[in-house]
This record gives sequence, C-alpha cells and structure tokens, in this order.
Amino acid sequence: MAMPTTTPFAHQIASFRSSAPVNFWVAIPDSSISDQQAKRDKSIKIAQFARAFSIFRVKRVYIYHDKTSEINKNDARILKTILGYLDTPQYLRRRLYPITPDLEFAGILHPIKAPHHKKFEDIKSIKPGDARVGVVTRHKGVMHVDVGLGTMIPCENISPSEEGKKVNVKFMSRHPKPRVIKASADDMNNSYWGYEILQVPSLHGLLKETKSKNNIEIMITSRNGSPFKKVECELLGTLNLVRNLLVVFGAPKRSVEQILSGEGQSIEHYKYRVNMFPFQGTETVRLEEAIFGSLAILNNNLLLDINKTESPSQINH
Repeated sequence: MAMPTTTPFAHQIASFRSSAPVNFWVAIPDSSISDQQAKRDKSIKIAQFARAFSIFRVKRVYIYHDKTSEINKNDARILKTILGYLDTPQYLRRRLYPITPDLEFAGILHPIKAPHHKKFEDIKSIKPGDARVGVVTRHKGVMHVDVGLGTMIPCENISPSEEGKKVNVKFMSRHPKPRVIKASADDMNNSYWGYEILQVPSLHGLLKETKSKNNIEIMITSRNGSPFKKVECELLGTLNLVRNLLVVFGAPKRSVEQILSGEGQSIEHYKYRVNMFPFQGTETVRLEEAIFGSLAILNNNLLLDINKTESPSQINH
C-alpha cells in the first residue's frame, strides 16, 4: 500500500495558501547599530540589514525610537541614510545623496542588485511599459523626472510638491519624444521594487496605529514567545484575510518586551509573540541574524505563489 507523502498538518497548512503574496513590513529600533563602535562596522551592519530586506522583499521599514538604550546621537541618521542609499539605484545616488561623512564607507558595502536597480541603457532602447525609478525635478517650468538616461523626461501626473522626491514611473512613449506617468504597483509586473523608510517616535505609537488598521497583522519576535510552528497555521489563516505583516524586532541589548516596558506598555496586548529560534545553540541571536533568519522562515512559509514573481535567477548576482 502506498504511503502518504504529506502529513495531515501539511494538508492543513496548504489549505491556507493563496495566490496573493504577503507584504512584509519590518520595524527595527534606532539603536540597531549601538553594539558597533566604529563607523565602518556600523555601515557594514546596516548593509546586512538592507540585503536582508531586499532578499526577502520587505516593502516598508520602520525605524522606531528606543528610549531604553544609550545610543550615539548620529546612529539613527546613519541608519536611515545608508538604508536609503543602498535602496537607491546608482544612477540617482549623486543627485539624492551628496558627499557626507555618513557615507564614508559606502564604497565597501555590497550592492543590492534588486530589479529597480537598472543598468545604464540607451534611451532609444526604452519602450512603452518599461518602468524605472526617477527623481522629480522642474525643468523650464514643467515637472520632469531624471531616470538616469541622460535627459529629463516630462511627466504628466506629478505635482510640484513632489519635487526632489523619488518616484516610480512608467514610459508611455518612445524616444525622440519620451513621456512617463507615475507607475502603479501593477506596472512593476510583480517585481520587487525596494523598500520605503519611515521614522517613528515610539514603538508603542507605531503598534497602536498599526492595530487600528484592518489590513495589517503584527508579529513580535520574542525569545519568550511561542515557537513559530505552534502559531504557523493560525497566522497563515489570518494572512489569507490580511495581506500585510509587520514583523517587530528588538535592539542588540534590549528585547521588544523591555522596550515596550520602558514606554509603560506590555507585550501581552499582542497576539503573535513568536520565538523564531527555539532551542537556539547560542546565548544570544544578533539582530542581523534574527532579521535574516526570521524573514527566511516567513518567506518560506508565507510567500505563496512563486510562479507570479520573478525567479532569483533572473537577477544578476
């Protein structure tokens, strides 16, 4: 008699899977690099964060203030600057990031090579439907975007208030009269198009605002939480209805519980408090290790229809 190839639990997990991928959002403290003393080491650690966020397609990164940790006053700025710099296509970096001490070691950091990091192209090869990242600029009184093609491209649906900001655009016509409009998510053809970075004054404030929305679930990483396997099935069921998951990480020397406690709040108010590394063989799991490991586990279990996204082999390594 043939033996079953899957367990009943596996069938239960499979029953929750849908074709719509989960959007990962991540929250990290502004003390994330407080365990590093030298700027070079801080920069390398931030680059590890950026690589993890991009590998696992994180859409949004929150940097929350950690009032429980002693941090260098420049750390929050360096963290945001390098995360933003590495997510920005190379052809826009000089325009958006002037020379600054915060980027002193940018040259040694590994590039991301995400789909929105386009290589140089001849503008004549651009065709309608192509998408690129650009910076909004005003040229002869008209709103244009610089998309790294050697000329400013007029854009129809951008307001003057967006001048100097990064935008995603889609080409509507070819050279010699190229024209673009702001792109929608559908225009990216399910490709990963980088992360946005938002700074918030407190973790409790972020979680309170997040809980008030109907389309987001919160998962707090905690050594004292339930092992992921125990909540996996229920979490999958929740994410069939809620397509955004905010994953919250603590600081190098403070857990999420301790950070919330320092804000006069309790972790007990949150349903999904999850231990992603049960039976860990080391005394501690470093923040960069926790981010890589947690997102890898979630990616394997929660990103559901890989046929609708590009294969990693389509990106040059």
